Amino acid sequence: MKINSHKTDSILIVDDDIEQLNQLVNIVKFLGRISIHKVSSANDAWSLIKIKDFDCVIASWEMSDMNGLALLRVLRNDDNYFDLPFFLSDSSFTRVKVIQAGQAGVTGLFVKPYNSNNVKQKIEVLSDPLNVDKDLEESKRMLSSGMKLIKNKQFDKALDLFKKMTEQGESAEYYYNIGYIKTAQKKYSEAISAFKKATQIDRLYAKAFKAMGQLFKKMGKAKDAEKYLQKAADLYMTEDKVNEAESILEELTEINPNTLNVYNSLGVLYRKKGDLEKALKNYQKAIKIHPNEPNIYYNIGRLYLDLKNPDAAKESFSKALEINPDFKEAKEVIQAITLGVI
Repeated sequence: MKINSHKTDSILIVDDDIEQLNQLVNIVKFLGRISIHKVSSANDAWSLIKIKDFDCVIASWEMSDMNGLALLRVLRNDDNYFDLPFFLSDSSFTRVKVIQAGQAGVTGLFVKPYNSNNVKQKIEVLSDPLNVDKDLEESKRMLSSGMKLIKNKQFDKALDLFKKMTEQGESAEYYYNIGYIKTAQKKYSEAISAFKKATQIDRLYAKAFKAMGQLFKKMGKAKDAEKYLQKAADLYMTEDKVNEAESILEELTEINPNTLNVYNSLGVLYRKKGDLEKALKNYQKAIKIHPNEPNIYYNIGRLYLDLKNPDAAKESFSKALEINPDFKEAKEVIQAITLGVI
């Protein structure tokens, strides 16, 4: 549980329930000169956080796209936002939810419907410990003990401890560690089940997808290995962890050099890194394997725009449109190039 002393001049509020969103906005307005921004999805929030500085985020736990807990985990996994004050709101917090939030690094919790005095107190102070710290500290102690047992290769004792922890409250990290232990014990089917459970609890848990993919590779199940390693790479790229993504994608090329997604994903990755030459080479490899894939031509077109070569870009976008006449984005970019807007 993160407890920080922090100024609060700019707040981002995230909720897909418009009524609840507006209720909280109206409460925060009475706190004084605070700049309030509101969005209705966690994905929009993440996009906004990357381009604008906020002093505090309040996100609803339950949202249809990405939930508030997942957004919190994304932020805590990024060095730029590891200490950004972050509150979660929900209509009811079970003990399990409280522990999950604490492990993810939440600053505090708000119960819906909002209580204006409670909101005012926590935002102004940002230092009130929650009543659940005792549970949180106990879970941290048990997790630390479990990790030490794994380090010392006392796998049976570690497994007993993590199973006990899952009985107290399910956590993706608990099941990941059970999967790790089962892998070390060469109980691969049980390990896969544990890793899958971890990804069901946290669908953004890239490390569990990676572990599952590598285990399928070890088991000789190339198709499953590709599927889960690709998922892990995609998640790492979403989090801008390009080095981790690159390592996995390179591993994928060893499993199946003819996989479309690998070279296309490597192209996207190197474009993100600013290495446009490598990006183009990987897109070209993808085209050789799948010459009739419009999305690759579209990506090449975007790359040529980065290289300030609109003629080459238009040619690639036109090729994408030739393969798929309903490719709306390609049509729009061609029109923009023709009009000189780009």
